Amino acid sequence: MKIISIYSALVISLLTVASSLAQTSEAELQSWLDLYLETGDVFFRNSISEKAPGSRYEDFCKAWQLLDVDNKTGVILARQLVKNYPDFPESYFAVGTFLINGFKKYDSAIVFLDRAIELNPDFAAAHFHRGIGRLNAKDYNGSYADFNKVLKLDRSYASAYVLRAVSNFYLENFDDIIGDIEIALQIDPYVLADLYYFQVRKTIDKALELAPDNVNLYYGRGYANFTSGYFRLAVNDFAQALELVPGNAEFYKLSGASKAWLKDIPGAESDLKLAMGINPDDPEIYYYLGVLFNDVVDQPSMGYEYFTTAIELDPWEPDYLYERAWCLYELGDYEFAMEDLEQAMEMNNTNGDYYTLRGYLVLYGDLETEYNYCQDFRRAEELGTTYKLQNLIKKNCE
Repeated sequence: MKIISIYSALVISLLTVASSLAQTSEAELQSWLDLYLETGDVFFRNSISEKAPGSRYEDFCKAWQLLDVDNKTGVILARQLVKNYPDFPESYFAVGTFLINGFKKYDSAIVFLDRAIELNPDFAAAHFHRGIGRLNAKDYNGSYADFNKVLKLDRSYASAYVLRAVSNFYLENFDDIIGDIEIALQIDPYVLADLYYFQVRKTIDKALELAPDNVNLYYGRGYANFTSGYFRLAVNDFAQALELVPGNAEFYKLSGASKAWLKDIPGAESDLKLAMGINPDDPEIYYYLGVLFNDVVDQPSMGYEYFTTAIELDPWEPDYLYERAWCLYELGDYEFAMEDLEQAMEMNNTNGDYYTLRGYLVLYGDLETEYNYCQDFRRAEELGTTYKLQNLIKKNCE
């Protein structure tokens, strides 16, 4: 009896340890999933796939990585998640988010997000996305409540401050707009660029009407206009910012970059060189001068010099290497162009334009290489590229 008791105790002890390890593993997987949702960093997705293949966490990641890439397939996988894991809040969160982003089915999305929140009342991302759904469904009290809940859970959630301000704009609580926008811009000066929907634009316009001397609002809106391709509006915003804070290198830099895309060559060069004189250690200034001379003025040798300076100041920015590779391509120096591009792709292998350039180098550069230009062009299209490759693929690859 004593031996049996010892054996039973040992079994119970081992089961307890195994259970504890399983719980720790679940907690770790959930932590990785939360970080993947927060940052989008594929490291966490890959860690989940490596440690828990076939798990609900990996299945979620397989669906989530298709968001805004292939929403039709993504929502099918997300619905399968709901079927397979009905008690997993992320299943419903995934369906709801796909319905908002891919299909604008806000009422249906809200139903799924309601269920995610029932299962996990402190699921900040679910509250945030339900807030977006409610905002688009014109339930402004509901959206305000959701963004308010997000900020109770996470005071550093910059996007939630912006969208709470939008909710207040539509509720005509104008006195509460500027404070939220200011906090958001202090947390992340570029946050408006990620949320530049028409509702946000109207809210920022109202905020500037209420606070016409607020330089942070002009900068935030100017940067959002710049990244959205509204270059003339961006120039106007940075001009206003410079009136309020003369001699600011950042404002001159982005004004010059905007003018470059407008093909205002003298204006772009003047603003960028003013920025360089004020802050000669900012690599982005040389990057934009390189873009101006290579892409607009069509002087790749000058572009090469500016990109080289940018790389010397910041050797870890892959776009600088990529742009210098284009200069070398234009100059016919294909081997060195490939060297730059390979370095860039070591740092970022998910940029479709990088694969486009590598395809061009292999197709036209007469290089001895293992790369296949057809595979590169197709990979570029999968990832998304600013270049039109269909005719090139049809001519050379079919």
